[in-house]
Amino acid sequence: MASFKTKIPEYKKLVDDFLDNSLPNPNQSPQKLTQAMFYSVMNGGKRIRPLMMFASAETLDINFHDVLPYAASIELLHSFSLIHDDLPCMDDDSMRRGQPTTHIEFGEATATLAADALQSLAFQNMALAKLPESKTSHLKLISMIAESIGSSGMAGGQSLDLDSENKKLNTKSVENIYMLKTGRLLQASILTPTYFKELSEEKITALNGFSKAIGIAFQIQDDIIEAEGDFETIGKSVESDKNKNKAAYPILFGINQSKKRVEELYQKACDSLSIFRGNSSSLEEMAKIIINRKL
Repeated sequence: MASFKTKIPEYKKLVDDFLDNSLPNPNQSPQKLTQAMFYSVMNGGKRIRPLMMFASAETLDINFHDVLPYAASIELLHSFSLIHDDLPCMDDDSMRRGQPTTHIEFGEATATLAADALQSLAFQNMALAKLPESKTSHLKLISMIAESIGSSGMAGGQSLDLDSENKKLNTKSVENIYMLKTGRLLQASILTPTYFKELSEEKITALNGFSKAIGIAFQIQDDIIEAEGDFETIGKSVESDKNKNKAAYPILFGINQSKKRVEELYQKACDSLSIFRGNSSSLEEMAKIIINRKL
């Protein structure tokens, strides 16, 4: 059986093609808005969240075509969040993925509207997607994804993150922010395939455990890359957290402790998959990719 890594180019193309087809034509009116939407999404993203969803689908023996509309929709939600994160009232970043952020390229007003439109498009795509099980499962799935970006998820995490500036937080508080701000959307990606099949509570719990550990590890690793000044890897300013005195793991606890915690969380994530008895290699490969940032 081919490794998951060898399928990544094919999976990324499927997602990119779906996104390209669902986004409004950049020449369509209102042109500035549609161009900003296209610019923000089709800009070389690594598609980590869709790939996590496909890896989870492989682990559960779910056809990747069934989850494709949800994978692309979660990428739209991720793109919408990045536009907001970069705004001057949030993280105030001028570069994203090695190019000017959306508000630098198109202005703050258009960037904000583009983010709003991407969020709306994501839910439109999910509402139109077919679900093999039932209408109830479909609604529960969309509700779960909606919750992951709301006040008890990504938006809540961003709020806590903004409030953390110039504060000395403990590890539990920082990891809670990371789980909400970054982990919840990754978790939604990993859990989406569970709505396509009857599963034991133990397997769902295992996937939850995996997603929580890898979600926090993902954000700590981002902080380490930024602290070590690797612009090429993250494609944005490496001084952002330091300049704002944010509650970033390496700033609060040091690089060595941060790296140790990433390794602990990675091992915890992989250990949680033991219930799948060797059928979880796709998720384990994606976990390794997230830790090493080799994609």
